[in-house]
Amino acid sequence: MTRAALLTLLAVTSLGAQKPTPSARATPAVTTAAPSPRNPSVLHATQLLELRRPGVAPRIRFRWPRVPGSREYVLTGRWTDAQSWMVRSQEYRVTARSATRWEDGWVTFDVSLAEGNHSWQLVAVFGPDDAGDYAHPAHVSFDIR
Repeated sequence: MTRAALLTLLAVTSLGAQKPTPSARATPAVTTAAPSPRNPSVLHATQLLELRRPGVAPRIRFRWPRVPGSREYVLTGRWTDAQSWMVRSQEYRVTARSATRWEDGWVTFDVSLAEGNHSWQLVAVFGPDDAGDYAHPAHVSFDIR
């Protein structure tokens, strides 16, 4: 065998030795990322039509689709009334215990609210540190007369 052929054979052999065999190839590590917090796609608000005495605030029913993995929701509202333009606000922490209904697909929460122009937003909460997408809440606006 000539010297050039021997060097070519050695080069090919050493390159083949550097390539990992199919069974020796490293498989990528499987990681499961925690689900990123997301909010319900929609927030509904309906005034419950019922007889009420003068001075009793109307009942509003909030309803939204459950977000898998969420253990709690933060429902925050702001409103003004016709007598003064002062902005009022209220926050509710809705859990399976405080909700009117906590079903497989939907959460319902009833509350009495004062008359006025309302704007409400909803954030799904995850984990023990109240992680949530607070920058992109579900929202609804309505008037109570």
